Amino acid sequence: MTTFALIVSTPPTDNKTSTALKFAQTLVSQGHNITGVFFYQDGVINANHLVQTPSDELNLMSAWQGFNKESGTPLHLCITAAERRGLTDSLDNDLNPNVAENFTISGLGELVVLTSQADKVVQL
Repeated sequence: MTTFALIVSTPPTDNKTSTALKFAQTLVSQGHNITGVFFYQDGVINANHLVQTPSDELNLMSAWQGFNKESGTPLHLCITAAERRGLTDSLDNDLNPNVAENFTISGLGELVVLTSQADKVVQL
């Protein structure tokens, strides 16, 4: 089977984000491996637990968390993109952590590792 690395650069309000999740789920269900999902640019907003999702819409943050729990696929956030958009996992008293569980803040070095371990890289 093929090994993939996925890059998600769209926010939870973009249809491409739900497409990325469905693509990831399909890959796993077909026996492929995913080295990790790297959330970049506005994609990091998917990990903000303070974002409110209307009750009649898919909560993509929860869906990504569920995907992580079911598949064991790591979910990485670009630290620069996260900081630029107000996301932090810091326990500093001056900051309120707002990164949801199962998401890890990482640098671009992690993206290099994920892509070097993959046969194919897909960005959505």
